[in-house]
Amino acid sequence: MIFVDRTIPLLADLLAPLEEVRSVDVRQLGRDELIASGCRALMFRSTLRVSRELVEGTPVEFLGSVTSGCDHIAPEILSDPRYRVALAAGANANAVAEYVLASILLWNTQQNIPLHRCSIGIVGFGNIGRRVAEYCHELGMDIVANDPPLVEQGFEFPPYVRVASLPALLAESSVITVHVPLVQSGKYPTVRLLKQAQLQQSAAQLIIQTSRGGVIVERALLERSRSGVAVAVDVWEREPDVSPTLARRALLATPHIAGHSINAKLAASLKIAEQYFAFRNERFEPPPLPLPQRIRLSSIREPKQALELLLRSRQFDADHRWLRSILPERRSERIAAIEHFRATYPERTEVFSTSYDN
Repeated sequence: MIFVDRTIPLLADLLAPLEEVRSVDVRQLGRDELIASGCRALMFRSTLRVSRELVEGTPVEFLGSVTSGCDHIAPEILSDPRYRVALAAGANANAVAEYVLASILLWNTQQNIPLHRCSIGIVGFGNIGRRVAEYCHELGMDIVANDPPLVEQGFEFPPYVRVASLPALLAESSVITVHVPLVQSGKYPTVRLLKQAQLQQSAAQLIIQTSRGGVIVERALLERSRSGVAVAVDVWEREPDVSPTLARRALLATPHIAGHSINAKLAASLKIAEQYFAFRNERFEPPPLPLPQRIRLSSIREPKQALELLLRSRQFDADHRWLRSILPERRSERIAAIEHFRATYPERTEVFSTSYDN
């Protein structure tokens, strides 16, 4: 028996040839139901907190999360050899990169600053950061990156990317965008990576937060916004709640939907299905996906046209207006509305492609 969260598209159909699949609201699942059903595989979104209390003593042996991060899965589960944990790393990378691109173009439209005179500091140069860098390079921006673990590994950055320390990046960049996982400990922890003292010394005129709530201190973002710095925020410290004060001041404020394109959702389902088939020693043949062909940003002459295409397809501005509209509601009602909004998010298709998609 496989349980698949009912909000995940395509995945149940992909897994059906292997064994019985049941579409469920995984947030309502308990340990007793997992045992009684004989559930061996559990497929879920980041809204499910996977703890030892949930899966200990159940038949579950495969945990598939259609996300790239794993901070919603207890560390003791991740390290337990009894469980195979599958993630959809990179599936939503282009979707999030398009959100960053839209934020930059919205800001540019308001400020009317030539982008070729601007620099962007990218903190974290993984799947998302690399795509952001390519898009911004095509816009003529100067690219500065900071990723100490990659530098330590000897990673070869693209020739148009200049690597800098975090203080140097903050001091030099017109725009700052963060794309690191939420890491609590170790050599390179990212919790509260950017705090008030650092952001106060930053030269940034736009700060974009799409990584994980808690990587940038929200109070620091709020203070910078009060000083005239534009902020775009898609992730929040107390999700699924948002900070009404910060959301009201933001250039763009959305309820963690940057990676929610239909392209990303289907790609994530394919990644998890492929890993489960391999777990079962079965051959996986991915079906073709009926999605519109994406275009290169370099084929667009004017930034304004690129922004129009993005907003028409991804509708981040509509998401922003929706979030602003529910801010006066009571906290409990606001949280319920956000959870429903994310679970029933409409199909939004991506517009642009990068060389990393080939």
